[in-house]
Amino acid sequence: MLGDVVELSVVVRDLDAAVERYTKLFGLKVHKRGESKQFGFKNAILPTGIGHIELMQPTDPDKPVGRFLAKHGEGVYLVGFECQDVPGAVKKLRGDGVKVDSPRDDLAWVHPRETNGLFVELRHREKYD
Repeated sequence: MLGDVVELSVVVRDLDAAVERYTKLFGLKVHKRGESKQFGFKNAILPTGIGHIELMQPTDPDKPVGRFLAKHGEGVYLVGFECQDVPGAVKKLRGDGVKVDSPRDDLAWVHPRETNGLFVELRHREKYD
């Protein structure tokens, strides 16, 4: 079910400062920036080879990323694993009584309460230009 780690999401207080630090320290380059009004954050995707680091700055303290920052401070928010059969994995996990959200056939999230505090994402590997 779990393949390679292809995403590491890190919550930061200041996105621009974090991007500058990660590019300077590790030689990474920003692939794209975006914003999610639904989940209350702006982000930057920095490819690392087979995957990427996603830096996330909350834009709404009442949404999940903002609540994470308030409760835990900066740090790892989510680990994304490559999964060849996301719908099959979701079916199996739900059959085992695990809380899983799956907004699309190629993406699912396992709630941190199910995994000792780790927010697990099941996804397909992205390609970067």
